[in-house]
Amino acid sequence: MNRLVEQKDELVPITQALQLDGADVLDLGCDTGSLARRVAKETGAASVTAMDVDAAQIARAKAKGGGVNYLTGGAEALPLKDASLDAVVMMKSLHHVPIPQMDAAFSELSRVLRPGGCVYICEPAYEGPFNEILRIFHDEGVVRAAALEAIKRALVGQFELTKESDYLRIVRYQNLEEFRSKMMNLPWLQNRITPEIEAQVAAAWPNHAAADGSAALSSRMLVFVLRKR
Repeated sequence: MNRLVEQKDELVPITQALQLDGADVLDLGCDTGSLARRVAKETGAASVTAMDVDAAQIARAKAKGGGVNYLTGGAEALPLKDASLDAVVMMKSLHHVPIPQMDAAFSELSRVLRPGGCVYICEPAYEGPFNEILRIFHDEGVVRAAALEAIKRALVGQFELTKESDYLRIVRYQNLEEFRSKMMNLPWLQNRITPEIEAQVAAAWPNHAAADGSAALSSRMLVFVLRKR
């Protein structure tokens, strides 16, 4: 882990991996659309669409505008025309697709991409300090493994792998309370945060925190760039 290069700006590896100048781009699993708005503002993309299954998040994104077309929907049924995109970005979102729908999602990606179009997939590895605390109340081991297996299946016929890399992402928190407010009240958490879970997180925090209670939690990010055959 220590040999990995920290990437402070996650847009950088995207622009290095994809040709966005003049491209029609989809940010799939966009949350509130911050990355999509940066793509629209900071690259030469011809158009940027941002899509998320959470209608509330899309409503928040629409309020921010930013020259992005916002849509609500899932990866397994994209409301887009055939061969209408040059690039798709899935930033930590593939493992949120329901496991039975992951293969359908790749079929949809192939459908909406033009020949030679690419998918940039960034997935968190199931390891590291950030994951050690997160899995106490939100264990993503099964879905993250399923996402990697789905990528392998997509490389049989539909796509070819053009790049595979990783980098270190570090998220900094001033204290445990900041971590709780940002990570333990998310709308998509499947498990209720009980007093027992609160206690487990509090017990694990000192293992990763500095003397002042702050913590820099690292996570290895896996990057796959797939090109439509």
